[in-house]
Amino acid sequence: MSNRLSQWITMRWKLIAAGALLIVLLLIHFTSLHHRELTTDEPLHYQYGYRVLHGAPRRGGGVLDSSTMPFSSVHAITSGNLAVLARMAGIPLETSWHGQIKRGRYATIVLSLLLALYVLQWSYELYGRNGALLSLGLYVFDPNLLAHGQLVTADVPAALMTTMALYHFWQFLKFGGKGRAFLSAVTLGLSQLAKYSCVYLYPIFLVIAAIYCWSAPAVAGAVRPSWHRLSWGLRRWLIAMVFFAAVSILMINLGFGFNGIGTPLSGYTLKDPVFKKLQETPIIGHIPLPLPVPYVQGLDLVKFEERMGQGWGNIYMAGKLRVNHHDGTLHGFPGYYFYAAFFKVPIAKQLIFWLALLGYFSQRGQLAAHALRREEVFLLVPILIYWVYFNFFFNAQIGIRHVLPVVSLTTIFCGRFLAPPDSKLRRDTAVILAVWVAASALSYYPHFISYFNEFVPDRKLAYRHLADSNLDWRGDYWYLSDYIRHHPGVILDPRKPQAGRILVPVNALVGVNRDPEEYRWLREHFAPVDHIAYSFLVYDVPKEMLPQGGDSKGPKELSPSPRR
Repeated sequence: MSNRLSQWITMRWKLIAAGALLIVLLLIHFTSLHHRELTTDEPLHYQYGYRVLHGAPRRGGGVLDSSTMPFSSVHAITSGNLAVLARMAGIPLETSWHGQIKRGRYATIVLSLLLALYVLQWSYELYGRNGALLSLGLYVFDPNLLAHGQLVTADVPAALMTTMALYHFWQFLKFGGKGRAFLSAVTLGLSQLAKYSCVYLYPIFLVIAAIYCWSAPAVAGAVRPSWHRLSWGLRRWLIAMVFFAAVSILMINLGFGFNGIGTPLSGYTLKDPVFKKLQETPIIGHIPLPLPVPYVQGLDLVKFEERMGQGWGNIYMAGKLRVNHHDGTLHGFPGYYFYAAFFKVPIAKQLIFWLALLGYFSQRGQLAAHALRREEVFLLVPILIYWVYFNFFFNAQIGIRHVLPVVSLTTIFCGRFLAPPDSKLRRDTAVILAVWVAASALSYYPHFISYFNEFVPDRKLAYRHLADSNLDWRGDYWYLSDYIRHHPGVILDPRKPQAGRILVPVNALVGVNRDPEEYRWLREHFAPVDHIAYSFLVYDVPKEMLPQGGDSKGPKELSPSPRR
């Protein structure tokens, strides 16, 4: 009886802990929105969602129009409903366009909460209660998920739909059934309305299905040859592939309102060379496509803009800048997102992940662990494929937000560290590391976008490693105004050598969105003395240290150093 009571209390305590963590997640999201101005991409995503909601999903062909998706209509719906409720309750609300977009952020918070529940559930089914609590704790205090879990962008929707699609695909392959097949196909189709990077889920699903079916344990007494088994599996999956494709096409058309369905490639004005070649092919170019025009337009535009470097400025890593001429000559830094994760993922979370991965490989020869390792294919295959793609084939190296789907999947996998049979040593270690994660993330509250871990001890110098939306995404202007109000006489963004207390945006300092020569004199010969929300740096420049004759390359006392 005492043993049962102890188990009941333990289970009850863990449920309370999970609930408390989810409440903490909501509190952090809601409170850190205070004074948060719109970031660079939010108006674009909200505007497109508003257009989709009002039956106008066609793309205008402008820069960044390709990356907006129908999922953003959720933000517009939420904003409109909250406005109606506020009027009914007599609550004053901001009626400007900016106010509408800010209200749309609450939809992302709900999506973030839903993603947290999926992380909790999937980790629980794989690793038990302790592993699930660990995964949830790491999710709640992940600074990158906190930063983007409250913005009107496509990043958290992509992470959510990737996780949901993979989870329900796992459920379908593991347990079977028409209902699970339908739910898996629907979530895969809906993921295509979140972000175009979700299109890689199709090859990922195929790889996972092949590995999962091939690694299935042999049935006792079965004498069927392996080639016959493979043939049977191929027939089964051919039917499944047709079904999944049909449901995906239906979901995509529903999302885009069946706009222009049946238009052949010859009816498009395309930009990307690959799509143009297909368009010029005699037979393929004239086949009516069962896809809506805005979806195909977006696929073409997003590939063209990535190839040509359109939609973002120069790219920056480890103090090195690569100038973007927007002509297709820009090549990214190999391993950029590995480098970004090294500095922007909490150190303790990295340790937990590597220890979990070590446990995975250390059990390679154990038959008892084979079943769990087989289920983890649904996490590790997409992590591997996405990491390879983003690190070596993706040119838009502008922020760790692009790999949030990988972040959510690795957070689930981290629960393996406490998979049964665990030990007191591992539980205590997990608690210590989780507390470290929480303390590290909360030390940046409410400026989670600018988070860097303890590998960057001087936070004013984070710009020497990364910039762009890793550090400065134009959401901190309230803090800038507040600083200027309390420090009269400061000089904001002078663009040329000038003495006094100078405030400079990080991206302008390193040359991401400016001529890199503009602030060369400042970044190479002066160190910041303060920061404003980590995205604006404060410099004290004495008059006697100014460059001679308007030269922007160096101060009087120092000979110019070569450009790095």
